[in-house]
Amino acid sequence: MILCKPDMAQAIRDGRKTVTRRQGKKRWNVGSEHLCYTRPPFAKGGAKPFARVRIVDVKREKRPMNCTIGLIYGPGDPWMNVEARREGFRDDLSGRPTAWESFWLTYRAINGVACEDPCWRVEFELVEVLEAP
Repeated sequence: MILCKPDMAQAIRDGRKTVTRRQGKKRWNVGSEHLCYTRPPFAKGGAKPFARVRIVDVKREKRPMNCTIGLIYGPGDPWMNVEARREGFRDDLSGRPTAWESFWLTYRAINGVACEDPCWRVEFELVEVLEAP
C-alpha cells in the first residue's frame, strides 16, 4: 500500500509521478506491486485504490533529493527540477516556484522537523489505473 496526497493521485494516474520519497523503515522491494490510495483502506467508509504500481528501484538518500545542495546552489539546478518532476511537481508557468521549490515546500509540510533526515527514494512504474480517487 502506498498512501498519496489527493493532488498527487492524478500525477500517478497520468504517469507523471514515478518517484516518491518516504521516511521510516524500508517497506518496498524491487519488483513488488503495491496499490495506491488517497486514504487508508480501513478508513471510515472504506477507501478504494486508484492505481497499481510496480517498484523498479529503491535507494537510501542521506538527505531527501540532496536538499542541502538545492539550498546552496539554488532551486534552479536542472537536476533538482528533473527529479522534482519525477515526484509529480511542475514548474509554475510564471517561473516561480520551480518544480523543486514546490516539491521541497510540500515535503517539509508532510515531514516537519524530520524533513532533512535520511529517506527512501522509491521509483515505480504505473501498472494499472483502477478508478478515480
